[in-house]
Amino acid sequence: MRWDAQPERFGSGLNGPGAPPPADAQIPCVRTRSDSTTTPAKTTLSPAIPLPVLPLVPLASTTGGEQPPAGSPLHAGHCTKSQRFTRKGTTFLQRTGAIAALLGPLALAGCSSDLPGHTPAPTGEPLDPPAEGTAWVIREVRPITTTDPVEDDADMEAFGDLLGSASVAGLGESAHVLHQFNQMRIRLLKYLVERKGFRAIVLESGVIEGRLAERYVQGDPDVPLEDALIGGFTHGSGLYEEVRGMLDWMRTYNESQQDPGAKVHYYGMDLTADGDAPVIALKLLAPYLATVDPTYAEAELSELLALAEKANVVTEEVRRYYEGLGEDHIPGNFLDGFTSISFEQLSQDEQAALEQGIARLNERLAANEATYTSASSSEEHAWAAHAGLLASQMIRDLRSRQAHPAIVYFDENIAVLEAIYKDHLPELTIDQRHFMELDDVEAYKEYFKGRETRELALAENLAWVQSRHGKTMLYAHNFHLMKAEVDINVGDVALGKVGSRSAGEFIAERFGDDYVLIAGTMDTLLGPTGAPLPPEQWPPDFIPTSRCERCLEKSLAEAAEARGSGALLIDLRTASGEARAWLEDDIDSRWQGSFQKVSPLRAFDGVFFVGGVSPSRPYEPGDPAGE
Repeated sequence: MRWDAQPERFGSGLNGPGAPPPADAQIPCVRTRSDSTTTPAKTTLSPAIPLPVLPLVPLASTTGGEQPPAGSPLHAGHCTKSQRFTRKGTTFLQRTGAIAALLGPLALAGCSSDLPGHTPAPTGEPLDPPAEGTAWVIREVRPITTTDPVEDDADMEAFGDLLGSASVAGLGESAHVLHQFNQMRIRLLKYLVERKGFRAIVLESGVIEGRLAERYVQGDPDVPLEDALIGGFTHGSGLYEEVRGMLDWMRTYNESQQDPGAKVHYYGMDLTADGDAPVIALKLLAPYLATVDPTYAEAELSELLALAEKANVVTEEVRRYYEGLGEDHIPGNFLDGFTSISFEQLSQDEQAALEQGIARLNERLAANEATYTSASSSEEHAWAAHAGLLASQMIRDLRSRQAHPAIVYFDENIAVLEAIYKDHLPELTIDQRHFMELDDVEAYKEYFKGRETRELALAENLAWVQSRHGKTMLYAHNFHLMKAEVDINVGDVALGKVGSRSAGEFIAERFGDDYVLIAGTMDTLLGPTGAPLPPEQWPPDFIPTSRCERCLEKSLAEAAEARGSGALLIDLRTASGEARAWLEDDIDSRWQGSFQKVSPLRAFDGVFFVGGVSPSRPYEPGDPAGE
């Protein structure tokens, strides 16, 4: 069946077929689709198939529908364009949506996270953890006095004991953009740098963009703080007071160090703000190669850049489209679709030429390391070689999605392209196998398998940083850092274990016991006054800890009350007997606002628990308090 023969799949559009959204339209935050269950015929190969014109899906208004109470953290996180500021003529979106990361039947969707969604609320009587397990937790937890980076760090010895001599110290979070987790990130970094000799921190943000934040941290007078927060982090993740606090502490610490080897460094480890766009990495390389190897730069590299530019044409159009809507980046949840479509505009021969050209480039950088370094510096060559690796990681990602083509929310990709290209959409080459239904278990499994290459890239980039600076702190979502596979549930679709490895599994494979992971988790949500948020103000898909099945959080909440502490740390590796058997099982674990099943003992070495969480505090220029 032709796609234009089933317009009900996409909806007729609020503005009529082919009409662009109004000027004040907001980008999709909540999935909009019809009740159609028609599934396109699947192919077994990956031919590029021209797609007929499709009716425009209305871009879901992120301020429409039922709103949470004004002033609550939930209201602040309702995917609204809540704050803007202008610098050097450019408008930048600042999202205040922390609790938005807890919303929605898919955490793959929404404006704050691209991670697996929630387990539906358990039915029947929830199963409590074993009594011996809870008793063990109450005995073994170590209270943490505060998440704020205070000078007194006596309680931080608990972290030091758990991490031991690890060269990679991971701190995870169960949801993004939460104040308490991000404050503890600063506090742990400060402790590890001052007490344990750590020299770098790596975040779940773009590698290339992170160079700007690193320049600020190293005291570069040409990089103002605002530029570092805006341009040094991907998808607006730098626009918070907690990030400002981290960068300012690092810069101040470095100013006091006379020995360059004692300074601390910032890195990202993820793809660029435009996702899989090899042209960005190649453009980073071009000036370097023009200096150290001008003959190659003028010949093969120029051809490679032309191919990479062609492979990014659609993504570039989409980026400009979102800029026209007042956004400063393409929503991360839609990058897989846009970059795949963009890459598919190349012929199969062109795709192969780009892939092979990048492979030859990396071989040339390795073979000529001594010559290139003598004509530049070891630091310049290290970054050039890593830019080459980044380009190869992006090509690998694109190829992985050809082998595992299902892409979540591909309908929204097409809706945006319909708004951009209008009657010219049929001229684009689009693989129909990217479309998937939300209840298609096998398609979801393919989707997650297709994203394993991103996890591998995160691990490779972390390993590169560690090879440069030694002891390194790593901070990202628990999903990326865990050492064991999780049973994935997306809404009411149970996928089980899909056979897709996380970055943490790759890191553990490389570093062994030198990689120690402390997962971050929490109990409840806090309101504006710091008191627990009333249940009537919870996000619709937030599952309270009291309803989880055998979860560690339930025992930790009891321990917090018994020990009179709002924050706790526990070393899971010390568990024995019934407590150990419980933690070795796949049990509920806090994942966004709800739960997924994973073995805490196989996935994590320790757990940091906070009784209540509130949104991160938005950064505002000239306002140190962020108020």
